[in-house]
Amino acid sequence: MKKLLSVILLVAIALTMTLTACSNEPEVTPNPDPTEEAKPQGADLSALSLEEIMTKIYENKSSELPLGNIPVDLADPDALLAFTGLSDASLVKEALASESMMGSQAYSLVLVRVNDAAKAEEVAQTMLENIDPVKWICVQADDIDAAVYGDLVMFMMLNSEFGAAADYVAAFKTVCGGVLDKELSK
Repeated sequence: MKKLLSVILLVAIALTMTLTACSNEPEVTPNPDPTEEAKPQGADLSALSLEEIMTKIYENKSSELPLGNIPVDLADPDALLAFTGLSDASLVKEALASESMMGSQAYSLVLVRVNDAAKAEEVAQTMLENIDPVKWICVQADDIDAAVYGDLVMFMMLNSEFGAAADYVAAFKTVCGGVLDKELSK
């Protein structure tokens, strides 16, 4: 009986040691295919409102102008055209503009969320081509850029006395986790 208990105890100890040794082994992951480049992952902005994204942009690049957010009424073709350069809202889910609330200042930062991320670059290009950089009285935007990230288009136009549009694109890129799908300039 003692021999049987000794053998069972030795088997149990050996089994415990084997299981412990197996659990400490590093996980083996297959080598990635060297022909595939890893695409950097950006931030998930889908749960954020355009107001929250706008706030984050300004946390990364502030403006000295007194700014206010203006929700763009997609049902108003004049407002849609003035703020976005778009004549058709069918591709747009929502839009928000940030403009100076005092006087006539050539400054407009616009965020557009499109219905289909595959159409975001097309929307950004249309905005660049059709926006009126002289929409203000006696002033003109001379620096115009846009950026695309997922279903978001960020559009910036300003007079260069207020900074550079590229700085706001860089701030948007930071908000997006350091990744943009496309940057466009006029």
